[in-house]
Amino acid sequence: MAYTKTSIVSLAVMLLGHKPVTTLDNADDLVTSAEQAFDILLPATLAAGNWRFATTITQLSLSTQIPPINTLWQNIYYLPSGYLKNIRIIPNNYVYEIYSNSEIWCNWGTETQVFMEYIYLPPIAQLTANFVMYFIYEIATFLALSSAQKPDYHAKLEAKRILMQAMASAVDAQNRPQYSQVDIPVLNKRNITGIIGPQCG
Repeated sequence: MAYTKTSIVSLAVMLLGHKPVTTLDNADDLVTSAEQAFDILLPATLAAGNWRFATTITQLSLSTQIPPINTLWQNIYYLPSGYLKNIRIIPNNYVYEIYSNSEIWCNWGTETQVFMEYIYLPPIAQLTANFVMYFIYEIATFLALSSAQKPDYHAKLEAKRILMQAMASAVDAQNRPQYSQVDIPVLNKRNITGIIGPQCG
């Protein structure tokens, strides 16, 4: 199922007791607030994690602009369209600074192509079901303090938001290989049997 901004906002306000929404035109105050929350929370939520469905790799474009000599930087690359957060530079390099959320100033030279793995803002239809189920609680919790009918309603939504975030993150994490980051020979070579401990004989 491809989600839309309207369907996501509708699911979020339904958590606050509002009837379902079929259009964002001529909306009431709660729906308007939810739409505004959607616009700010979506990029912020994506940038706060390493969501694989919102991760891509692209080659960086070299700018014709030359950094001032006294900055000690040699080259400027443009950040890719839709950029939210850098994950890594390929080939690995850690000598750079990002300015104005649009440029990378560096000393990489121009002989080798440079790529970036990064979080970007995908089309809404590309959001996964598990992320949407979590994200509607982000919106509802954001709005709950001003719209809740009971003092404890925000706390209930917040608890559910945390649970849905954990579930969505766990599902999303399956989109990359699972491997041991620490090599522990004793643990790697042990035998798991009905008896705890080393085998004899």
